[in-house]
Amino acid sequence: MAQTVSEVPVDKVKPGGLALRDLDEAAVQGLAESIKANGLLQPIMVKPTRDGYELVFGLHRLEACRRLGWKKIPALVKHISSEQAFLTGLVENLQRNIRINPVAEARGYKRLMAKGWTPHEIAEKIGKSDSYVYDRLRVLDRLHPTIQRQLITHVCKSPITPSHAERLTLIEDPKLQLKLAELIHKKHLSVRQLERLTRRIQSQVPNGCICKQCPNYPCKHTPKQNNLLNPLLKKPFHQTQQITATPSLKSQNS
Repeated sequence: MAQTVSEVPVDKVKPGGLALRDLDEAAVQGLAESIKANGLLQPIMVKPTRDGYELVFGLHRLEACRRLGWKKIPALVKHISSEQAFLTGLVENLQRNIRINPVAEARGYKRLMAKGWTPHEIAEKIGKSDSYVYDRLRVLDRLHPTIQRQLITHVCKSPITPSHAERLTLIEDPKLQLKLAELIHKKHLSVRQLERLTRRIQSQVPNGCICKQCPNYPCKHTPKQNNLLNPLLKKPFHQTQQITATPSLKSQNS
């Protein structure tokens, strides 16, 4: 079914409630040059509000046109709910394989669940698996607040990707999460390298140890993760370097 494109005033379009992406300055500049040379090839989408419009998707296109001095911009105007607007904007970014803010994404899921949606229904709506939704929710529930703030403010530039964040949530110790995040920043660990490292850390816990739930925590059996991480933080680390087991550790599955 054909959709009607309208011209809406640029200064009447306000950001949506949940910002799924940072404003990437380089992307805006590149878009502005392209739009100046070729025009706007794809309209933005907005939903009407009492005093103008709320942006559904097209943040960088909107900002590029604003900097070019456009007074109006082509837009698809949709009369949809806030929940539908969030899902539409999310799907548009996912289909374009754009890195989005996993914390804002998870908050959006929480809002939907508060209105009666199940994780399975959300997954079906956005074309993802149930585990994808649960992994994002875990970022909001279990990731250290400091790392969450980094993702919120620098998601496009941070070496910590949503996949890194999901892996970090598998580490229960919040201080260890911070050390691993520091290692990702300093050594630019890939997700695969982080996965191997976290498996090594988790494998040092004796079978049956309940660690932080134990009244005797910490004890002599508690893994000394600093002995593993501190040397890595101090020495150069290359992207192609393998994280090999130390003699004191049993062989692990990679």
